[in-house]
Formats: sequence, structure tokens, C-alpha cells
Amino acid sequence: MYAVFSSESQFKLCGGVQGRSPGQLQHPTDVAVDANGDIIVADYGNCWVSIFSPEATFKTKTGAGRLTGPNGVTVDLNGLITVVDSKLLHLHLPAQWQAEFLFKFGSHGEGSGQFNAPTGVAVDSDGNIIVADWGNSCIQVFDSSGSFLSYINTSAELL
Repeated sequence: MYAVFSSESQFKLCGGVQGRSPGQLQHPTDVAVDANGDIIVADYGNCWVSIFSPEATFKTKTGAGRLTGPNGVTVDLNGLITVVDSKLLHLHLPAQWQAEFLFKFGSHGEGSGQFNAPTGVAVDSDGNIIVADWGNSCIQVFDSSGSFLSYINTSAELL
């Protein structure tokens, strides 16, 4: 289940019912909103991403059969949905909810471009994919094709 609040913290609506059928949620872990106002929910328990209208009506699901532990979800400026999957230890990038799977990247490990427990994802205005990896205690940056670019330095000493 999820709830939507206004910018003034006023409750607006809620959606999703606990369960394992399309339109139901089983351990939602992250949520994003696309340019149309559709609500995209990473559902760890159901191993898919659910799409709801701005009015909280179920529209469709994506990633079923491909995702095993979706944790984080975001939508870029082109409407592409990016999902981080902590069980497969790499990313899946399906296009708009009605399209097919595009590609995956990454592997298990502690090196550049490797993941130990990815839990969060964002896409910046340049299309770069930023991944929070809980298991490796780091943030990694990839280009839009999944090639490793850099780490965000999280170990610098404070001045």
C-alpha cells in the first residue's frame, strides 16, 4: 500500500492492497512518479514493478519473470524506468511501462561496476545512472549504457 501527500503534507489518496496479484503489493520498497503523474512502485515481494495512475488505479506491471528483488526505482527525463535489483546484483532498464526490457549490467563483487546489495537508484539530467550500494557502502555512477564512470567519494574527511 502507498499513500500520496500534497507538498503541504496533506493526505490526498492511497493505493495498493497487500497481495500477490497484479494491482496488489507485497513489500513495496521504492516509488517514483513519471511525467504523466503515473506512480511506479518497486515491489520486492512480487518481483515486479507496478504502475498506478495518478488516481491510484492499477494500470499494469513490468519486470515479472526478469526481476527477483527490485529495491529501487526511478524515471528519467525520457520516461525510461530504471530498477535496481538487489538479488540479481545488477540493474534492469525497461522502457515506458508498455515496452520491453532493454538491458542489464553489473555483477556481484566489490570492484568498479560491481554490486553487493544495491538498494537505491537515480538518473540525473545527463542520463547518468547513480546507484547506492548498501553492501559495498558506496555510490557508483554509470553512463546511460551501463558503463562505470566513477564513485562518489563518501569517505572524505570533513574539514
